[in-house]
Amino acid sequence: MNFNAGLCLALLVLPTSALAQDLTPIVDMSMSASTGTTVDDSFEPMPYEPSAATKMAESRYDLMQGLRDEVRLLRGMVEELKHELQQVKQRQLDDYLDIDRRLGSQALDGNNVDSASIAAKSLVGAPLVQERVDGSINDRATDSASVNGFILPAVDDDVVKIDYETASNMLLKARDIDGAATALKLHLEKYPTSLYTANAHYWLGEIYLLQRQDELARQSFTTIVEQYPNHPKVMDSNFKLGKIYFQLGQNKLARRFLETAAASSGGVASKAQSYLDSNF
Repeated sequence: MNFNAGLCLALLVLPTSALAQDLTPIVDMSMSASTGTTVDDSFEPMPYEPSAATKMAESRYDLMQGLRDEVRLLRGMVEELKHELQQVKQRQLDDYLDIDRRLGSQALDGNNVDSASIAAKSLVGAPLVQERVDGSINDRATDSASVNGFILPAVDDDVVKIDYETASNMLLKARDIDGAATALKLHLEKYPTSLYTANAHYWLGEIYLLQRQDELARQSFTTIVEQYPNHPKVMDSNFKLGKIYFQLGQNKLARRFLETAAASSGGVASKAQSYLDSNF
């Protein structure tokens, strides 16, 4: 009993630092390191997995971008085709006018005497004039002429020729359709007895067709057929009138003009016959 009391007293006398040292925990370093590694591995980032809604939105965006690219490509192709079509139309018009001018010039050379005679007969009391192959005039009428009771002053035929060529070249060379129409109408007003009256009416008719003024075109071609029946452009005018009347639904009248043109000689005959075969 005394021994146990002494032991307890000795324990109470021991310093607190010794007790503290005895109470220090023992740590296993390998265990700590192992634990630390396990914690670090548990915090590694997970790979990104988009949701179904995100995938659908991305797919729609890609689709829209592809459609926009296709629309831009198609628009570019349409613009390019428009430009090419316009060029083809312009070349066709240029070729047509050039061929028509050459054919008209050749026909005029072969029928110059008849053409000049018709124009001269419209001058009441004026002497007969004849036109050379080169377009110059023999035996010019230097006196004043009387037309419908009005006295017209004599006009230099070279001036008339230059005025007509200036007007027609606006169409045949410069391709200035509006300017040519104005110049040709002015030529008819200034020189009502011009040797180039029928030609001026013909080119005005062509211009009116290009401008889709069919009634004015009909009037111009009718003037040639009725007033200048021996002119080189009369068969071409018959062909044009046949097409105009066909478009107006007057098939009987159209057929008459087309058959007249088809019965003639020259390039217009085959064109008129082809039109008849295709539409009648």
